[in-house]
Parts: sequence; structure tokens; C-alpha cells
Amino acid sequence: MTSPNPLLRKTLVLLERARKEQRAPIWGLASNLLRRSAVAKVEVNVGRISRIVDDGGALLVPGKVLGTGRMEKKVVVGAFSFSTAARSKIIASGGSVMSIEQFVRAHPKGSGVKLVG
Repeated sequence: MTSPNPLLRKTLVLLERARKEQRAPIWGLASNLLRRSAVAKVEVNVGRISRIVDDGGALLVPGKVLGTGRMEKKVVVGAFSFSTAARSKIIASGGSVMSIEQFVRAHPKGSGVKLVG
């Protein structure tokens, strides 16, 4: 990948290292989703997150979380980026938001993590 975005390159390297070191295929899948072209990037609304994750669950979005919909569950969401509205709604519901780097550190093996793609 020859992206001019240094944060994206750093995140891709982090995911690949975590995949190899932890033998956790979920980080490789996340890396592949994050590599997608701009047209195919992952974008997920908080309403969809609320529908697919159980209360207290953890979800990784290898893309951007957008603020459309209602968040009614306390969830941990890791993503490459968040809109201001999405960040506010997740935190207001008692959940937490993390960068992908923070999320991988918190869930190194990837067990119990859902991946949206």
C-alpha cells in the first residue's frame, strides 16, 4: 500500500503485526478492509452498530463511524475515524470510542470482537 496518509500506513502495519504476533486472523481481515479504495471504504452508522452488537460488546470498524441513528447500548467501538455526532452518541449511551491502535491493545487476541465490513 502506498497511501500518502501516514496514519493509515501506521494502522495497517499495526494490524498486520498483531495478526502475526497474536495469530489472530481478525486483524488481517480488518487490514484488508481498511486497504479498500475510497469508493469501497467501510462506513457504518451508530444505528446499525446498535442493532448488531450486544450490550457490553466490542466492535471494530475498519473505516468511519457516522452519527445517523440511535445508540441505545453500552458498547466499545474501535474505528479508524468517527464523526462528531457518532462519538457523542456512543459516549452518551455509556459506551466508549477508541482508535484502532487502542482497540488492538485492549483486545490483542480479538476474541469476542465483532468486525463490520
